Amino acid sequence: MNAKRIQVPLWALVVALTLALMATPALAQEAAPAPEGAEAAAEDDGLPELDEDDPMYWAEMREVYVMQQRAFLKEGRFALTLYGGIIPNNIFEQYLPLGVRANYFLLENIGLEVAGSYAFRRDTQLRETLRDETGADAQEVLIGDGQASHVNFGVMWSPVYGKLAYYNDRIIYLDMNVFGGAGMVVAQTQSDFNSGRSTTAKPEGVLGAGLALYVGEHASVRADYRQFIFAKVNGGVARPSEVSLGFSWFF
Repeated sequence: MNAKRIQVPLWALVVALTLALMATPALAQEAAPAPEGAEAAAEDDGLPELDEDDPMYWAEMREVYVMQQRAFLKEGRFALTLYGGIIPNNIFEQYLPLGVRANYFLLENIGLEVAGSYAFRRDTQLRETLRDETGADAQEVLIGDGQASHVNFGVMWSPVYGKLAYYNDRIIYLDMNVFGGAGMVVAQTQSDFNSGRSTTAKPEGVLGAGLALYVGEHASVRADYRQFIFAKVNGGVARPSEVSLGFSWFF
């Protein structure tokens, strides 16, 4: 079989090549339109389409998110706390304070506190076990400064807050605080064995820290530590520590 040779005129090739060159830019323009605005840029980056006025726009663009605000708010509210605790520093006597704290929160993390307590005294019975070198019982132990009550005022700062989930059913809000202030201690002092106890009011400084768990819209449970600092009757500085647990109600 003889193959027939097909001859194409030269002018036909020139026309076909010219049409192909003219059609290529048009096809490219239709297939890839130029992106416009931030939405096209977001699509090219694989990000969801968001308007620049949307609060989540920059969070998506920068992959930075702000911690969610808590539902339990304290700013502008009053709180009243009933608490009880222990002051265990004296080995011969322990004090069981029962008191009230009143708080007003200027900001969400800054509040004012006024507190007052009365301390019930409990003998540890340690003095009954003391003996001198000859084996004789101790007749008396000089306590020096016994605590009857404390009244103080200070500022509370809560730099840390968070949340706890209970069985994925309930969220409990919490915060940690530090406290600083000043006040007055009513002490029962005894300077020596031959003098009786006298009641004296002394200025004191107060430092502390605490943890609060918020339940519902009005209630919280507080655990607090307070370090009192005041002058001893015979010189030196007394530093009794108070650990307490209380229940607060917000108005």
